[in-house]
Amino acid sequence: MPRPGMGTLDWSSTPPYVRLTIGGRRKAFRLATSDPDEAQRRREVLARIARRLADAGKDAHAEALCQQAAAANDRTLSAIIEIVDGLVEGREHAVGEPMRARTSAVAVTFKDVGKMWTSGDLAKRFRRRIKDIDHTENIARFERYVYPFVYEGKSIAATPIGAFTTDHGDAILAQPEIPDGSVRHVAQLVSRVCKLAAYPLKAIARSPLPAGWLPPRNGAKEKSYLFPTEEADFQRNTKVPLVRRLLVGVCAREGLRKENAVTLEWPDLVLDQGDDAMVVLDMTKNGRGGSWVLDPGTAEALRRWRKLCTSERYVFPTSALPRHRRTVTDRPLYVDHLAGELRDGLQDAGVKRAKLFERSNHRMRLRAHDLRATFVTLALADGKTEDWVVTRTGHGSSQMIALYRRQAKTAAELKLGWLRPLHEVVPELAGLRGK
Repeated sequence: MPRPGMGTLDWSSTPPYVRLTIGGRRKAFRLATSDPDEAQRRREVLARIARRLADAGKDAHAEALCQQAAAANDRTLSAIIEIVDGLVEGREHAVGEPMRARTSAVAVTFKDVGKMWTSGDLAKRFRRRIKDIDHTENIARFERYVYPFVYEGKSIAATPIGAFTTDHGDAILAQPEIPDGSVRHVAQLVSRVCKLAAYPLKAIARSPLPAGWLPPRNGAKEKSYLFPTEEADFQRNTKVPLVRRLLVGVCAREGLRKENAVTLEWPDLVLDQGDDAMVVLDMTKNGRGGSWVLDPGTAEALRRWRKLCTSERYVFPTSALPRHRRTVTDRPLYVDHLAGELRDGLQDAGVKRAKLFERSNHRMRLRAHDLRATFVTLALADGKTEDWVVTRTGHGSSQMIALYRRQAKTAAELKLGWLRPLHEVVPELAGLRGK
């Protein structure tokens, strides 16, 4: 195999790229400087690294080390050269504390950084700089669209963070499996990992993704909410398992996200304080907790459900499903397909409003998240204040609530009213007594 040459500088963009042939393939490494003299010096360093590793039969390490060296500051570059020396001389690792502290990009993979973020580890290590939030949806997207994806023979999960490039990011977003509505979400996750690797981890000098890489926001589409009569029809449909109907009913009456509702545990609820009851959440998706007084019908329904529930821990357990194969593991209900189950249950109950089930370039069919829209819309239409709504939904700004005001005005004109008391509309609970 030919020995790598001196490389060339490509000034088609700023900062420029260094183009080198490694392992018989032409590679491009984006520099962190636009200074012509410094760019020339860094080109020489990259070429020297590639040649030394090729001569030592260590081509497999060349791309990752050159990628990191291109974006490294002077201190990090010294540690990288120390690693090259160790590889050329046959040592597994070079020696020195600065090297271990500053060259994690060689050993740390893209998935390592992603897991440090989604596990909450970075939020603990860098308090008040990184929020500790609910990463349930982020983890699902990483596992589905990012980590398993293979680019140039290597999965993104196993790609060293220092070797991750814009080409990797572009290839991830080009997957046809990613729905149009999720492309920006996936891009935000990839971008976040790269930024965290640069700071506070300092594994790379800068994110390899240029400004403007994120796709534009999706165009706003019309969304739906449930009328009280439609929600009541769903609750009466006994073909839908009781535990699932109750989950839907609680989300619609309390404004909970499905992820927060399904992980509710009995200790999160205070149901034994007379007629009033409350819920206490330690953390939601936005990183904040919350507590509020439950709707009286919701509280009474949960008191009655507690007598039937198959779990002493979870309010909505998987074990409450009919024909569930009981195991030792006590876990919450699976809700990834709740939207489809909700639509099917509504149609089976005889709900005919076509807008709930339509999907087009201008409209989204009813989603599980629209149970929150149902809550906000009907609450505002019923005269509840914005502060009352925000206490329950956890929205961080008035702008989010303002999105529902047009629908709320229509609901008020239609005199739709509030949702029926949950303990009365669910047939299985109507004849029971709480406590």
